[in-house]
Amino acid sequence: MAAITAEPKARKRRKTRTKNISSLPPLVASEFTASQIDLTPGKEHAICPACTCWTPITGVLGTSVLVPHHTTPYHDRTPNPRRCSNSNRRIVLNTAPEAWREEMAERTEVSASVASRRATKVLPKPKRGPAPTPVHRLATQGPQSAPALPRLVPLLERARRAVDRHHAACPVCRAGGRCQTGRALEVRAAETQASCTIAREQLHRQEREQGGRSAAPTRRSQWAAVLPAVRLADTRRTSVPVPPGLAEAPAQAGTANVPTEPENLEAHDRRQTELGKQYAQRKGSVALSA
Repeated sequence: MAAITAEPKARKRRKTRTKNISSLPPLVASEFTASQIDLTPGKEHAICPACTCWTPITGVLGTSVLVPHHTTPYHDRTPNPRRCSNSNRRIVLNTAPEAWREEMAERTEVSASVASRRATKVLPKPKRGPAPTPVHRLATQGPQSAPALPRLVPLLERARRAVDRHHAACPVCRAGGRCQTGRALEVRAAETQASCTIAREQLHRQEREQGGRSAAPTRRSQWAAVLPAVRLADTRRTSVPVPPGLAEAPAQAGTANVPTEPENLEAHDRRQTELGKQYAQRKGSVALSA
């Protein structure tokens, strides 16, 4: 029978033992956050402030120091490793493991609640509609500005009341000056007044245009109704014989003959003489009064 040989066992690794202490000032465990240090009994670790690597803590029951370590993690096999400056640096463990464990539990609970409050679905933002038209531009929108007049009139009254109230309360404006707020209120009231004026003018123009368009067919129908009577009157007037001795103006196309001389020359001369005397008397009285 072959002899049974025992399998070799690995030698138990011992903790680093050294009397060398770094000359740097000691670290304080209370200055680390709960996520930067691990105070589990038998597994004390901390993040080295110099190289940010997790480093074991030795000598917990005596002089606590960071074990000698490199500037790169242990799993990073670099050809030329460098020793960290915080090797063998003292660390004061002034935080109890129970307090550290409670803080870790609280941080875990808070992080879990925050993660649960986050929305898992991205909700699209509602699209904004077109920006509202400023008050001083409501009356400059073409044919659609007429309905803006009923809205502008209350705004104008409100702006005027705001100016009056400010003038009554502000000592600067009451004394005849103008403060910044009073000037802004007056400018707003003036812009609203101009908008009301423009809207009113456009409304009147639209009414005139609508009235003119509606009156044109009526006027044409009226002319068409009286046209036969006008033609009959022209026909009758041309058929009346002209008295002898009266000169007639030359007939034109579409017009009737009109006499150019008066029928009674003596009466005409007598009337002209009386008018000349009246004019001379009026002119003489004006000269005397001056």
